[in-house]
Amino acid sequence: MLTTRYPYFFDAAHAPLEERAQAFRGAGGIRERVAALGRAELLVRRDTRSLAVIRRQLAYSSPLDDLAFVIQELGCTPLERAGALGDVVAAARAGDRVLAFALTEPGAGSDVRAIATVATEHAGEWRLTGTKHFISNAPDCDGAVVFARLDDQIGCFFVDRPTTSSQAVAAHSIGRIELQDTPATLVAAKGLGLAFATLERCRPTVGAAAVGLAARALDETRAHVRARVQFGAPLAALPVVRLRVAEMAVELETATLAMLHACWKRDAASPTERTGTSSAVGKIVATEAAQRIIDAAVQLHGGAGVEESSVVQQLYRAVRPLRIYEGATDVLLSVVADDILGPA
Repeated sequence: MLTTRYPYFFDAAHAPLEERAQAFRGAGGIRERVAALGRAELLVRRDTRSLAVIRRQLAYSSPLDDLAFVIQELGCTPLERAGALGDVVAAARAGDRVLAFALTEPGAGSDVRAIATVATEHAGEWRLTGTKHFISNAPDCDGAVVFARLDDQIGCFFVDRPTTSSQAVAAHSIGRIELQDTPATLVAAKGLGLAFATLERCRPTVGAAAVGLAARALDETRAHVRARVQFGAPLAALPVVRLRVAEMAVELETATLAMLHACWKRDAASPTERTGTSSAVGKIVATEAAQRIIDAAVQLHGGAGVEESSVVQQLYRAVRPLRIYEGATDVLLSVVADDILGPA
């Protein structure tokens, strides 16, 4: 438990929340998992450290539970910051509606200012035309927060029950949102700030999910090397294996501390203070370390580590996208460079 091992990062309310997240077990598809998260009162808006303890525990047991949780957060946050569509937010926080956060396009990934989806007004009604892709939970959503070009800026809109299709990416619900003169509600004309603020809040918690996956990989590896006998002794007796497992543990500790510091700093900041650099550092350190930890876990499992039924193989598939989602590592390194050296 993070709240037990690192109590100096947390308040009294965080421990029982983490215990509830640890006990949670979802089942079925995204809609069923979102509904169950709502019943468990895990979707209520809370501080960044709360998101972190929830995501760490959910990711440890089920990456799909973590996905269901965080996309609801991404969908609700811009609406809450704008003070818009309170009924939609209330339903989503209760688990009764599944939301999507639709920013990425075929020609606009990390460069969000290249968004080509366009908003036009007809007789007092807004309509959107364009395509969003790689949108988590899109195939299961019944509402989407969509960012579209509005004159010379990027606006934030809400689309009720958009047309979607699935994309075969990773082992979770992801897809496209097709907008063809689709009716939409304007949330904020200056929507890019809402998008950045939402990502800045949630970005360090991607590190929390990565830490959860890595912790599961370390636990699976510990059990495997103790039980697996080779050359007349358990793998855990071999010096090279012991060193590899120790390296995994050191990386996990470093990643956890970097992630928790980023989440704490976001919570300690004033509402107008930017914490983009610390959020970037927390995500970079945690996701890159988790990739290395899980890769080592697969290696130490040998052939069993690449079987489709293997837990560590599934963790390997789950961790790789985290180095891309909500800011790819290379892009976030540019954020850190700009902070240190000034804009290029």
